[in-house]
Amino acid sequence: MKKCLLAVLAHPDDESFGPGGALARYAAEGVDVHIAIATDGAAGSVAEGYEEARGKLAEVRARELQAAVAILGGTLHTLGYRDSGYINDPANQHPDAFINANEEEAIGRVVRLIRELRPQVVITHDETGGYFHPDHIFCHKVTVAAFHAAADPTQYPEVGPAPHQPQRLYYTAFPNTFVRLVVWMMRLRGQDPTRAGRNKDIDFTRLGLPPRKIHARIDYRRYWEVKRAASAQHASQGGGTGGSRGFLPVWVQRYVLAYDTFIRAIPPAPDGYRETDLFAGLAD
Repeated sequence: MKKCLLAVLAHPDDESFGPGGALARYAAEGVDVHIAIATDGAAGSVAEGYEEARGKLAEVRARELQAAVAILGGTLHTLGYRDSGYINDPANQHPDAFINANEEEAIGRVVRLIRELRPQVVITHDETGGYFHPDHIFCHKVTVAAFHAAADPTQYPEVGPAPHQPQRLYYTAFPNTFVRLVVWMMRLRGQDPTRAGRNKDIDFTRLGLPPRKIHARIDYRRYWEVKRAASAQHASQGGGTGGSRGFLPVWVQRYVLAYDTFIRAIPPAPDGYRETDLFAGLAD
């Protein structure tokens, strides 16, 4: 049986700015990589020069997403929900926002993907959404529920094909060691690390996990340029450049930071456990 990986993420750009290096690596190594994006990105912020795209942002981001996923080597799936906006954004109240969707229905959409694609490995956001974004948190909740429901013939019996149980569930996560450096650098520059990001809704002091909580570390140095090229397609979101890594030379980033890290949620792994391949030891 061919290896198959399904990543279920909240927004256009989460696949590239997030675990894009690992996704590119696995696609290049022959894994059938599928990327499901829950929302249209319509409530997202825009980079300088893209202000006029605000009225048609969903359309712009759809084109960017398609181009990015093609570069990563994956197959794109969209769940069709509206972006809920950042933390405490008025867009949170929109009736069509992802966070206001019928949860049972949303779970069913991911169940269908799992039963159709039959992945061994599923990836999604962790319970904090990385930086407490409401769409990320809801995506986590829906995907975890679907991971279990997809194997249960009594749940969503109308959703075919046959039930399927993926063997592993991973959450995107990152150690707080680099975050602490970012916080120190921001304070040195007179910046407030509790109000970071374009929308000032990211508190860097709350981000990251102790290294012992990170179970998988995927080296994507050989695919660094693929990730950069995919990220660059999301020009309306800044193209993945700058940000907290902008003060480091690119060559340093490539050789020190070119690793995607994950929590292994199912089967659970103990603190201090380490693996370098999401598929290692899995049965065919």
